[in-house]
Amino acid sequence: MQISPGVKASATDQCRASVMRPGGSRAIFARGWSLWIDDISGNDINQSGALDVVFDTYTGNQGCCFEYTIVSLGKSPAVVRKIQNQVPVYFRKQADGSVVIHTGDGAFDLFMLSNAESVFPEVWLRLEGNELKDISGEFTPEYDEKIAKARSELTPAALEKFRSSDFHQQLYGDQHETVRRVLIVVLNYLYSGREDQAWQALDEMWPPADESRVRSLILERRKRGLLAQIGTP
Repeated sequence: MQISPGVKASATDQCRASVMRPGGSRAIFARGWSLWIDDISGNDINQSGALDVVFDTYTGNQGCCFEYTIVSLGKSPAVVRKIQNQVPVYFRKQADGSVVIHTGDGAFDLFMLSNAESVFPEVWLRLEGNELKDISGEFTPEYDEKIAKARSELTPAALEKFRSSDFHQQLYGDQHETVRRVLIVVLNYLYSGREDQAWQALDEMWPPADESRVRSLILERRKRGLLAQIGTP
């Protein structure tokens, strides 16, 4: 079986990735502006007993930004799952041989902040067969480390100023660092499965008159973000 990445196609379909079957037929499994084989390839990513290959694709202007195509290299090569996100996704092999998928939820790009300042809440996933599972709750220490750091950087004076701010007057434009740190606390609680603590933190730190609006926006982003891909395709 041969794997061929990076075969040029057209201006809008710059590269293609294909797998050559034992009988000599070629199946194309991924297309994109640029494409490469992920380093995790050659491992059993979905615990099926067969080795897999992951084709990493940068989609360019065709629905930004990154797509990951997981292909089983069993007797009949086939796509197991595709994952799309606005920021890169990383596949990490664990000591027991399983593979964990780690990234940030790209749906929060430009949420209340510029791209460079945006808070991308981390997500930890596992692929079992073709079912994508959210296992973020297993990584609470990683979330708590970020929460503790952000809280340590939030001074009482900064919080008092922020809590008394009017979103409609300045859009918090003079307090981006405070906004960012508060979002780190709230989103890390939320994505680690501690929703009550997330909303408690929002209630304690966000301007009261704007709290309901921001809570609704956070829920809307999460609903259409990476977690919308959880489950079977």
